[in-house]
Amino acid sequence: MHVLSDGPEGSGHTAGLLLGHGSRAEAANGAMYEIVHRLQIKWPAYRFSAAFLEINVPSIPEGIDFHAEAGADRIILLPYFLHLGNHVRKDLPRFMEEGRRRHPTVEIQLGGHLGFHPKLVEIVEERLLESLEPVPSAFSFQEKAHRIAASP
Repeated sequence: MHVLSDGPEGSGHTAGLLLGHGSRAEAANGAMYEIVHRLQIKWPAYRFSAAFLEINVPSIPEGIDFHAEAGADRIILLPYFLHLGNHVRKDLPRFMEEGRRRHPTVEIQLGGHLGFHPKLVEIVEERLLESLEPVPSAFSFQEKAHRIAASP
C-alpha cells in the first residue's frame, strides 16, 4: 500500500520520498510510515510518502513516478538506510538517474543516508540504559499478572 500523507495538491510542489529496504514482516515498515506522518505534519508545504527497494510496494520507481505525475517539480529521495552499503552506493543513485530520464522536467535529488550522527549515539545509549534495567523474575511477572487478573 502506498502511504501518502495529506499534502499540497497540484503542480509546483516539492515531494520527499523516504526510501527503505522493505521487509516480509508486515509491521517492520511501521517506523518509516510514522516518520512520513511526522514529516508531513512538520513540513506541510511538502508532500511525503514512502517507497521500498524490494518486497513492499510501492517500489522506488513507482514512488518517483507517483510524485512526478502528481505535479511535483522537485523530488528529494531520502534514504532510510544506516550504512553506506551497495544499496546506498549503487542502487539508489541508479533509481535516481532512471527517474531523471523518465521525468526530465522534474528535479530529482538523492539525500544522504543516515550514517553516523550524534543523535544515533543518544538512541543507542538509551537502548543500553533500557537493557541495564533489572529484569523481573518469572515469579514477579506471574505475581503481577495474577494481581491484575484478580483486581476488579
